[in-house]
Amino acid sequence: MKFREIVRFEFVYQAGRVRTWLYFGALFAFAFLLIRTAGGGEGVVNSPFSIAQDTVLTSLLWILIAPAVAGSAGARDAETRMYPLVYTAPISKADYLAGRFLAAFLLNALILLAVPLGTLAAVYLPGLEPRLVGPFRPGGYLSSYGVLALPTAFLFGAVQFSVAALKRRTILSYLGTVLFFVALGVTGAMVLNVLRMPALVQLLDPTCRATILNVMSDSLTPLEKNTVLVALDASIVANRLLWIAIASAILAFTHSWFRFRQRAQ
Repeated sequence: MKFREIVRFEFVYQAGRVRTWLYFGALFAFAFLLIRTAGGGEGVVNSPFSIAQDTVLTSLLWILIAPAVAGSAGARDAETRMYPLVYTAPISKADYLAGRFLAAFLLNALILLAVPLGTLAAVYLPGLEPRLVGPFRPGGYLSSYGVLALPTAFLFGAVQFSVAALKRRTILSYLGTVLFFVALGVTGAMVLNVLRMPALVQLLDPTCRATILNVMSDSLTPLEKNTVLVALDASIVANRLLWIAIASAILAFTHSWFRFRQRAQ
């Protein structure tokens, strides 16, 4: 019950904040505009490949604007000086951390629903040329959201939450995100340019941007882009499993090093 109450309180608290719905609106508008400004090219704007591509691009925007969600969940008690009261309440460290993180993850999952909703609105509201619209394939939306967007939210949410919880500062969740991106970018460049292992670069890309925007964009035929559920490609599934495992390890590290009992300052 205590765990559920922690999840419920954190989710309701942040869902009631204006910034949460500003994030939702920003992603909805961005996804909408990506479809409406697309030229169609050799495919249709609602093909599985196009949906996956737009999901990856919009997820990059989410990474930039949403650290405050997980960061606030991890550091708010310390920043508001409520931790002497909260940390001495009859709850376990595991319930406290897991409840706060799960609430932040669920909220980010809700925010990222703006991506398929914005895409659907762009496709089916008046104003788009019929020749650019293909058959409705629910699998394209579900696989992109479940395999591309949610694991990205889990990974970066874990990084943002862990940095904020361990350092007691929400603002540091932004810095942690930037440093994480820079470290991965440097590592990817070294693997590609020194080791000459492009397959490993794709595996080490936490957003699948390189696989979808670079490799698949050039290798798939127009027919494959319109029909194949690219988010379920074996290389992408392997990437997602790897980063989910890394995110879980980050959360385990946070649980190990987080000090639940502290003196009031």
